[in-house]
Amino acid sequence: MRTLLLHNPTAGAAHPNADELMGRLYAAGFSPQYQSSKDEDYREALAEDWNLVVVAGGGGTVARVARSLRDRTTPIAILPVGTANNIARALGITGDIDAMIDCLGTAQARRLDVGLTQGPWGKRRFLEAVGFGAIARAISHSGPKPPQPLRIDSGREELQKLVCEAEAERFEFSVDGEQFAGDFLLFEILNLNLTGPALPILFAAQPDDGMLEIVFLLESERAQMSSWLKNPEKAPSPVSVRKGRRIDVTWEHSYARVDSRVYLPPKGTNPITIKLEDDALRVLVPDSVAPQQAAL
Repeated sequence: MRTLLLHNPTAGAAHPNADELMGRLYAAGFSPQYQSSKDEDYREALAEDWNLVVVAGGGGTVARVARSLRDRTTPIAILPVGTANNIARALGITGDIDAMIDCLGTAQARRLDVGLTQGPWGKRRFLEAVGFGAIARAISHSGPKPPQPLRIDSGREELQKLVCEAEAERFEFSVDGEQFAGDFLLFEILNLNLTGPALPILFAAQPDDGMLEIVFLLESERAQMSSWLKNPEKAPSPVSVRKGRRIDVTWEHSYARVDSRVYLPPKGTNPITIKLEDDALRVLVPDSVAPQQAAL
């Protein structure tokens, strides 16, 4: 089996290094070719023909695969060695790295939708979210990355502070042609049920349903959101929700982000289109957590 290991050597903390990962894959019966995601030629590597691509990193490394993998029928396996690991968590891929590698031969393939946004940045694919407001600003404030779980905790604390201080901003958008407008503290278009610092902001969102979730936070929900951020795993978030396939946004102010890439508030009015691509990624999920109905 022709296998590529795409590895982010700086992801997370206290995780296996390149030699350890290669050794464990060899022990499991694979003969992988190593590629660092930090090297400029990773795109050329992903453009080759592979039977399997193993991605050892966080969400940013998985997103590189979504942007550059030549053939999306090629299955990928995620070894979550990042910090938040929102993509892996949303698919149920958690636990011991050695055990995950041992289960690759029997893992099921699950669909992972790939988003596409077009705006002043051109066209850019995303897996997690396109967002405006507090979460985008919190990401822009991220400094040096402390070890997990400190970064998740500190990220939530920063977001809580920004939610308390933020001014509601006007957004106009349409969902599959239906027009909406309002003043929001944050406005996010989600592909996953997790976003930002591993926040389970929308329990019901599925990464393989061919739909996007639009969540927004009203001024009247500020106090509830601040309280929820103290213990977000215990209750649903107080955001309002819409669901759709195509979202058109008028961006005139506020920070914006496409996954973890942040854009400063614009000087003019910018139309932005957000939708899902027809071709999805195929992600191998260990049998112990793979939903039967999600197998391809």
